[in-house]
Amino acid sequence: MSIFDIFKTQWSAGKMTQEDRTKLFWYLKRKTSYTAWKRKSDAFDRFVEIFEKQVREEPTPKPELSCFGTDWETSYPEILKAQVMYEKGLDRLTQGDRTVWLYNDRGILGDASTISGHWYSELVNNGMRGDHFYDGKYVDEMTESMKQYSLAGREAGCLQPMMADTPAPETWTTFWKDQFAQMPIPALLPDVPVPKTEILVKTGQEVPLFGIYEPQIKDGCMNYLLAGIPAPTLLENDGTYDTGNNLPVIWRLIWEDTRYQDGEIPSEESRYFPPENKSAHQTTDATNDLISTPTGSICPKTGTWAAMDNLNGSLIIKQGETMPQYDGRDVIWVLVV
Repeated sequence: MSIFDIFKTQWSAGKMTQEDRTKLFWYLKRKTSYTAWKRKSDAFDRFVEIFEKQVREEPTPKPELSCFGTDWETSYPEILKAQVMYEKGLDRLTQGDRTVWLYNDRGILGDASTISGHWYSELVNNGMRGDHFYDGKYVDEMTESMKQYSLAGREAGCLQPMMADTPAPETWTTFWKDQFAQMPIPALLPDVPVPKTEILVKTGQEVPLFGIYEPQIKDGCMNYLLAGIPAPTLLENDGTYDTGNNLPVIWRLIWEDTRYQDGEIPSEESRYFPPENKSAHQTTDATNDLISTPTGSICPKTGTWAAMDNLNGSLIIKQGETMPQYDGRDVIWVLVV
């Protein structure tokens, strides 16, 4: 135990446990891994293949959904630019260069994500106001491809927030139990490491090293922080929901990220994303026959489905239909009837 542990209230019974900490630590390593970002890049490559077919076969289709036609050729260079950014960013990441995640002149993966995220908004959400519609024989395929890109992309993360004073993305709530249930977490996980030296940083101070930090407050949720930017605040929560208040905290470095500096991918990453045996990302709990599936997948069974984080938000969805968003966001749907 470190001398600094006396300043941190211990974890609450029934809330965050030591087992929860080990799962959080594993999750953050997976989320910031080369393997996770490679899956995201590969999903974007599949979108680019469809986009290229649209450009080659029907570059300027006649307008069908709006009074304006769509010139796909003018957008193609930007799509190719993002694809190259993913390739170069991944190459730098395998050399241990984590600045690829920053929003500056070094942050090439951040720029690639911005471009690809724009096309998710345009095709899946029809733009920021929902009034953008595109013409073309491959629009439906491109839209579905971007949904699959989004599913892969949510497993890769820890980009520097574009907005200043944005709180850390991860905060501990009861919803983590449901999230853990959706992850392929190995049965045996290594313990959260005990730092050999104490490195503490306050909210607003520059983060000294890339790695996983833990806020020194009760049930504080670990986050992956990026070196060279101000340490963030932490969202206050009541154990179930965020209160909306941003708390200044002291962050303690738990694990410095030194992966890939030798050009090697750690063997543990081969277990991060095991092959799926069920179609459409469907998961079934054999003990209670619980069926769940995410936004963008194909509905496996007709019935009443509820958003996992709000069981009052239910819809009747038929088998074969695409699982929708709930309240304007992607969710995990659970079959309740």
